[in-house]
Amino acid sequence: MTGRFRYVRALTVMVVLATSVGLSSAGPAPTTIKLGGTLAVTGPFAAEWGPVYQQFMREWARVVNEQGGFMVRALGRRLPVELMLYDDESSADKAVELYERLAAADNVLLFFGPATSPITLRASTVAERLRIPMVAMEANDRAIFARNFRYLFGTLAPGIWWTRHYFDLVRQAVAEGAPLRTIAFVFEDTAHTRDVTSGAIAYAREAGLTVVDQQVVPFGHSDFSAILARWRTLNPDVVFLGLWTGPSIAFIRQARELGLRPREMYVRALAFPFIQAAGTGAEGIVGATYTARRALDDRSQRIFEQMNRDPYDLPWVANRIVALDVVRTAIERTPSLDREAIAETLRRPDFEVPTIIGRFKFSWDLKLAGATLNGHGNQTAYVAQIQDGRVRIVWPRELADAPYRRPSR
Repeated sequence: MTGRFRYVRALTVMVVLATSVGLSSAGPAPTTIKLGGTLAVTGPFAAEWGPVYQQFMREWARVVNEQGGFMVRALGRRLPVELMLYDDESSADKAVELYERLAAADNVLLFFGPATSPITLRASTVAERLRIPMVAMEANDRAIFARNFRYLFGTLAPGIWWTRHYFDLVRQAVAEGAPLRTIAFVFEDTAHTRDVTSGAIAYAREAGLTVVDQQVVPFGHSDFSAILARWRTLNPDVVFLGLWTGPSIAFIRQARELGLRPREMYVRALAFPFIQAAGTGAEGIVGATYTARRALDDRSQRIFEQMNRDPYDLPWVANRIVALDVVRTAIERTPSLDREAIAETLRRPDFEVPTIIGRFKFSWDLKLAGATLNGHGNQTAYVAQIQDGRVRIVWPRELADAPYRRPSR
């Protein structure tokens, strides 16, 4: 496709013969179920998503369709799924344009959300205005879910809970003698990284750590020399990076060059590009991932085998697995392929879905940090550690691949 919209690829198994998304006596029944969304294939957020997530979505569609697609109750049979996936170039403005296109030109039944909270914040306004349900895959800011939107549903737990598992681990490690007493924070000035870091500061204090410094930097900041000079004097036991992947890589490299060597370093996301770029400097670093090998189901395992990828290369892929299971369940439990009816199914207080994280459900009227949130999910991040150059889940214990290597005296 040419023009100002960059069409990554329409993922389909058959030619679309009907464009109606509903079952109407005035026209032919649909032959596919169209789902549409965008992804940060290029641009600054591509370091955490990029083409490999595009590949995963393609493989997911293929495997689902090999298994018969989605059951449509009104037809009494299954239909294949067609994914319309565009590159939003890590731009919220671009994403808005593309979601409007997905509605007007591609006539999708439902939206799946884009990568990142900053882009979802804007893109979800299209869903609300057009009354098309959007299931957000990678968004957890309070600001997104405090607007009382009726057509936005997110699978992740609130961002301020992001590090709950990590500080549970720290509390236990300290009780067992780990020399972790002080912590310093640096974070980017975006809603997501602010939420993650504000929650982490509260958890750190609850765990008995002393917060010796908090530094906020602009989005995309890359020169940390002044902060590193200050922290060499403060000598914190733990350094917490509430940064996106590109700035995290820059921080690690500069910390190595300037001689900052904390006992432990936590990064917001243990994305594969971070591990590649940080090299030996990443050894022992801990951070967040939503993907746990021991939690994956047979379908997910099959997809990774077909991709020839380690599941830990894609820390956010479990978000997509859960969200797509939610979409599937909502469609299959609704009597018709009607957007409003599907939205009502998603809003039901008894709507629960068996997923790789266990029972999934949405929260409504959740009072949290001065805001009332609606449509948040219950999926939380795990704790991983780089051990011998590879990602290993170390907490919670029931999903751990390896024991946590705690700092020694």
